[in-house]
Amino acid sequence: MEKLLKFLNGILNAIIVLVLSIMVILVFLNVVLRYGFDSGLTWSEEIARFAFVWVVFLGAVVALKDKSHLGVDLLTGRVPLFVQKILYFISNLLIVIVLGLFIDGLLKMMELNKLVKGPATGIPINILYWAGLFAAVVMIAISIVQTVRFVFFNQDPPPWVKTKMDSTVKLKEGK
Repeated sequence: MEKLLKFLNGILNAIIVLVLSIMVILVFLNVVLRYGFDSGLTWSEEIARFAFVWVVFLGAVVALKDKSHLGVDLLTGRVPLFVQKILYFISNLLIVIVLGLFIDGLLKMMELNKLVKGPATGIPINILYWAGLFAAVVMIAISIVQTVRFVFFNQDPPPWVKTKMDSTVKLKEGK
């Protein structure tokens, strides 16, 4: 299972690098053409915008997976491990609920814009919403797995537990 997760993580990171590279190349090429040759690629800005949206959502997935999103752990780092587990469960439950609402809104937007295409490329605008839908579904799965692993199996602790030496010792002892 770990090998599969490592493989999927590598694919996700490779996709982010590829999309970001395409975005940078297109924007740079368009700037050179515009200022150097008084011309430009009309479709490059639109493709760069699509690429940017995908990079943002894929980056959000990676940040959630790595537990790199900003958080305030002033309270949670000072309470006993059992209370930390309860707070972690509640916070991830809220994350899943909000992502569910996000998916609901995305599906409504996709229905409203199903016939809309980009003016320069003709690519359906729903490509942007698919990025959010993909990210939300994957983030729900990651949140559930991380919650179950920490709350029920004492594995994969959140960052505030790793920084506290006494909590880490209690975690290893299963208390």
